[in-house]
Amino acid sequence: MIYQIKNGQMEVRIKSKGAELTSIHSSTENLEYLWQGDPVWWSGQSTVLFPIIGGLPGNGYQYEGKTWNLDPHGFARKSEFDVVEQSEEKLVLHMKESKESLEQYPFMFDLLVHHELKNNVLVQGMSVMNRGDQVMPFSLGAHPGFNCPLLPGELMDDYWIEFEQKETLERRLKAAGMLTGETVPFLNNANIKPLSHSIFKNDAVILKNFHSNWLEIHNKKNKHVIRVEFPGFTDLGIWSAANDGPFVCIEPWFGVDSTHGDSQELMKKEGLIWLDPGKTFDCSYKMIFT
Repeated sequence: MIYQIKNGQMEVRIKSKGAELTSIHSSTENLEYLWQGDPVWWSGQSTVLFPIIGGLPGNGYQYEGKTWNLDPHGFARKSEFDVVEQSEEKLVLHMKESKESLEQYPFMFDLLVHHELKNNVLVQGMSVMNRGDQVMPFSLGAHPGFNCPLLPGELMDDYWIEFEQKETLERRLKAAGMLTGETVPFLNNANIKPLSHSIFKNDAVILKNFHSNWLEIHNKKNKHVIRVEFPGFTDLGIWSAANDGPFVCIEPWFGVDSTHGDSQELMKKEGLIWLDPGKTFDCSYKMIFT
């Protein structure tokens, strides 16, 4: 099912499957900001990543003496969510453990995903509650894809990303669905990075140890800017399809892919949040459209 929230400036549609955004439309500009999905490049649009980010060795992990299979980015993106709150400008969707999830991830949880419009700002929040009686490890992240280019006659080469602050950052390299353990320079005391399809020929740009709380997507052909604010998130992915996808994803994460050669032991997985029984983990990020 598809739900809608709106105000005088924006109309947003969200699918019950995966609590996934399927449209971010400016009513005043008659402009669609969100990638509309195409299997030629990427059939997704804005997936919620839980309980894992990226890939695991052999698509699985070991926990309490048993091997569990878990596909990259987890199962939330393929799960049906129920509505727990809906108003004209806000939607809150919910999922919890199921027979299918317990075969992949032996923990009891509630996952809430809320979307709320405030003028030209869309806030996506995520909450995870541990309803079990043992510490629950997980990763959590967002994966919104934005049309890039936005308008006909433009190229991705017309666009750049701009960080809040000048950064010196290394890009963590990926191959065959996981990190390689290698890095290459991405920014050197700079806050602007031109976009091009060549950046994504070897998969996503994966960053950590950044100081900026936001980045913006700019271009030289029109006045529109997309800002993604992600204070508190520990990792950041920037991705487009290697076959010249006409979109770019800005992905705030708590967690990251495994590295080739890593142990399958869940206790040794990089970037996990360890949530005590009865506790809740909350996070949110903003998307601002001008």
